[in-house]
Amino acid sequence: MAEAAVQQPVGNFIYKLTLGGAEAAGYFAEVAGFSTESHVIDHTAATPKGLPLPQKFAGQISWSNITLKRGVDKEAQLWTWRKTVLEGKIDANRKDCQIDVLDWTQAVIVTFKFIRAWPCKYSAPGLNAGGNEILVEELELAHEGFERA
Repeated sequence: MAEAAVQQPVGNFIYKLTLGGAEAAGYFAEVAGFSTESHVIDHTAATPKGLPLPQKFAGQISWSNITLKRGVDKEAQLWTWRKTVLEGKIDANRKDCQIDVLDWTQAVIVTFKFIRAWPCKYSAPGLNAGGNEILVEELELAHEGFERA
């Protein structure tokens, strides 16, 4: 019997982010929030003999927001995108986005696509004159679902 090939785990440090069909502004150090959940509805019915019959039904589906973090630079594209939403132009600024996780040869291993995303939160870095850290900005995206390909 032939032995199964050992699966190589994928590193958590090489990925490519595409926002709305174009490369994102700059590089992101961290992307989080790929989570979906079906809410559970608990219900107790009764058997014909009157005994309790616990049941669980699927409720609404929810999607966690995607959080992107990157070092601050001179580019203001992320803030500009958020600012247009603050001005009430949400639907005009929804974008289909994609994150490709790459292996060391730059081959795509996993792709996450999220649908109709828009920036629901922007956080500027805290400033500390005595600090010794990179300034990091954060953008949170609401979306209407994701898929893993």
